[in-house]
Amino acid sequence: MRQKIQVGVVAAAGMVVFLGACGKDLSPQGVTPPPPPAASIESLLEAEVDLWARGSSHRGVSAAVIFADGEEWIETSGVAASGAGLMRDHLTWIASITKTMTGAVILQLAEEGALGLDDPVSKWLGVIPNVDANITLRQLLNHTNGLANYTSHPNLSTQIDADPTHVFTAAELVGFIDPKAFDPGTRTQYTNTSFLLLGLVAEAATGESITDLYHDRLWSPLGLTEIFLPGHESAPGPVATAWRGSPADEQVTPLEEISLLTIGNSAFGLFSNARTVARWGRALFTGQVFGSAMRSEMLEIVPAAGNIPGEAGAGLGIRTYAYLGGQQWGHSGGSPLGSSLLLYDAQSGITVAVLMNQGRDADHFELAPKLLEIARAR
Repeated sequence: MRQKIQVGVVAAAGMVVFLGACGKDLSPQGVTPPPPPAASIESLLEAEVDLWARGSSHRGVSAAVIFADGEEWIETSGVAASGAGLMRDHLTWIASITKTMTGAVILQLAEEGALGLDDPVSKWLGVIPNVDANITLRQLLNHTNGLANYTSHPNLSTQIDADPTHVFTAAELVGFIDPKAFDPGTRTQYTNTSFLLLGLVAEAATGESITDLYHDRLWSPLGLTEIFLPGHESAPGPVATAWRGSPADEQVTPLEEISLLTIGNSAFGLFSNARTVARWGRALFTGQVFGSAMRSEMLEIVPAAGNIPGEAGAGLGIRTYAYLGGQQWGHSGGSPLGSSLLLYDAQSGITVAVLMNQGRDADHFELAPKLLEIARAR
């Protein structure tokens, strides 16, 4: 079952014209029949999402578009569990879109003078094995730090499987950081380790938990209620069944695999839905989260690592993309149980979010730009 919000759909009536056996036009003399009504942008968006859901490798999708004037279009299609459709209030793993929120907390604290973007990480966290003490918070935010990705440590998956109910803490996860991949500041390489550490920095600078910081600084001021960090708080709504594997044919109840979910923490741990993610992205990129000076800092771009489709560069807690010959800001997310992409189109002011309840073969890098292309024609 699909649920949707349709915005601005206008029905147009046409004139019926009958032709006789000889093909003579019997419409009133001098009256030209109007052309059939063009498909609305909203119906084209809906059709595109439904087309995605009919793909043999696809399961469920939650999609949202916010136009420049603030009007919203929301659609879900495909399946949650076998025989049950994905609903618009279902929560799925948004994965690394989490980084935009952790980054925003750090940028707010920098704006307030509670910390500096060029502070060394050791100022806040002391000495950590395999973490260069001189790496700056800015280098953590834009992935120029050279840190190994803690999620690539071979022992982590072993410990996840050993106890599905275990809640990993950030302090535990720091223990899975391997030696550096390269010297800080020499190139860009995406790593979850950056944002695991940034969550700890935010906690050290404020004395508050990262979940309280999300709620108090971001979610409550913006009215975002359909979002949560598993293992640290209760779900505020139904969590969708997820699908694992390639093809995605293993049905999974996410909250029964809490050890897997909690390795994400402040790097890629959050669950939400498309309308919430789209509202967040619009707020972040239109200056509702911090002032223009810090927004400019966020949009200082370094070259992309080159491993993400459509990506053009990395800012502070965000990624840039170059779809449709333009520029978009946002972030993608990929996890074993969820895939996502958030785009804010700098040219049109349109925000697009797509979330899938599957980890592989989701094609989110194809669907989101297509929805943006359709929305631009409005």
